[in-house]
Amino acid sequence: MNKPLVAVVQGGASVEREVSVRGAQRVRSALEYAGYDTAVVELDHTAFEALRALAPKFVFVAAHGGHGEGGGLQSLLELLEIPFTGSNSFASRLCINKLLTKRTLVRAGLPTSAFHGFSRRLLTELGAASALDVVERRLGRPLVVKPAHGGSSYGLRVVRDGDELRPAILAALSYDDEILIERYIEGRELAVTMLGDSDAPRVLPIVEIIAEGGVYDYGAHYEFDATKLIAADLPEPVRQRVTEVAVSAYTALGCRDIARADLILDADGEPQILELNTIPGFTETGPTPFAASLAGLSFAELVTTVSERAAHAPGAKLVS
Repeated sequence: MNKPLVAVVQGGASVEREVSVRGAQRVRSALEYAGYDTAVVELDHTAFEALRALAPKFVFVAAHGGHGEGGGLQSLLELLEIPFTGSNSFASRLCINKLLTKRTLVRAGLPTSAFHGFSRRLLTELGAASALDVVERRLGRPLVVKPAHGGSSYGLRVVRDGDELRPAILAALSYDDEILIERYIEGRELAVTMLGDSDAPRVLPIVEIIAEGGVYDYGAHYEFDATKLIAADLPEPVRQRVTEVAVSAYTALGCRDIARADLILDADGEPQILELNTIPGFTETGPTPFAASLAGLSFAELVTTVSERAAHAPGAKLVS
């Protein structure tokens, strides 16, 4: 009897390609352990034809940033009517854009740090660079400057002195044409992974991230010993509040199957949402696999849980 085929999409042109490939290898092994045949599809100009030719039972999306996490791949799979893991194209586009995410959170009445966004064109064509002093007065310092799109904290800088703001903006613009400037919040960094339906997800144990140097940057994400992950020790009312805020964000942004909310627990014990990752990292160092282990889930069980909806959806109906 032939095993059902699952296509694992990895790679892409984003700066997170290496991380994607590492995670995809683990996902592929987990799917094969669960009884699937697998095929790896590179997220490049061959992806559409490869997916159409394979006609897999479903696609496991293991590509970060760019088209993999930003709705492009999801849009193609919706066109092909191939089930896939993770959020749909609209929610993916929303969550990959940190500015749109934060605006959605504000509209939903959820806590997030004060912020402002700029595009490269706004800074150069309308002279918005002259408005940076206004931003500093409104938001105060320290500030965090980061690219508006993408993940793994590429291009992130903490600005504690006025002379650091412009170099931080230039650094962020080297990764993206749109940037986010937000008030830096001192506190404990928490990660909340949710699985399942948008309106009632399963919440895995809350993870606290303790980064060497105090900033959860790219190195802290993926280098062994650069970050310590622990089960968050929180008073029950605080744990409930963190969970409530994370689930409300998951629902407001329309996520499904899996997403990780990154939050800061401020000095008053109030969680402030930084962002939601619709394809959290599946490497050995990621908070999501660690949260699964705290919940008693093996990595293979995490992968099959994420796959559950797509695996039981109707089969692919290819367009002509």
